[in-house]
Amino acid sequence: MATDTPLPPSAPLPLQRPIRVDEIKLRGSHIAVRAEASELAGIARMLDLPSVEALEARYVLTRSGQKVKLEGEMTARLHQTCAVTLDAFPVTLTVPLKLDFAPEEPMNPRRKSPELEAGAIELEVRLNEEDPPEPIIDGVIDLGAVTLEFLALGLDPYPRKPGASFAEPAPEAPPESPFAALARLKRSE
Repeated sequence: MATDTPLPPSAPLPLQRPIRVDEIKLRGSHIAVRAEASELAGIARMLDLPSVEALEARYVLTRSGQKVKLEGEMTARLHQTCAVTLDAFPVTLTVPLKLDFAPEEPMNPRRKSPELEAGAIELEVRLNEEDPPEPIIDGVIDLGAVTLEFLALGLDPYPRKPGASFAEPAPEAPPESPFAALARLKRSE
């Protein structure tokens, strides 16, 4: 496990690769994100990993107006801590990525229905719909943040070292009943 304390939530991300939407070609831009050695230690601390040896992502970004489609793959070599033995062991991850981005839309306050009582909440649930696009903030997409998010999502939350198995301890024998001890005493007389 990492010995340093995790980064506070307000700390900047250890991997940042901002790209302006207007720099993305309409027919597609090929972009590679590779974490430098100095960034790998911060990524390991952020994700509470013993180490991260390599992190790379290759993306194809396609722009249509102000909307962007991202497709690619993230690969990482790192060490995780086994949930059974607490030993660090090597892990190689390959995670495919596919995201849509769109400019942030201003909040549209909903009008209250006259049927709603004071203090009631109106909730709209849409089933079988695609996820909404990720927001483009100030005309910029941070490919470092995207890479870190998918790295975190790709990690096994309960990693197990190859060959490690959890053996449940044998149940303890119940304590002897005081009456059984008395019966033994009576027989020995």
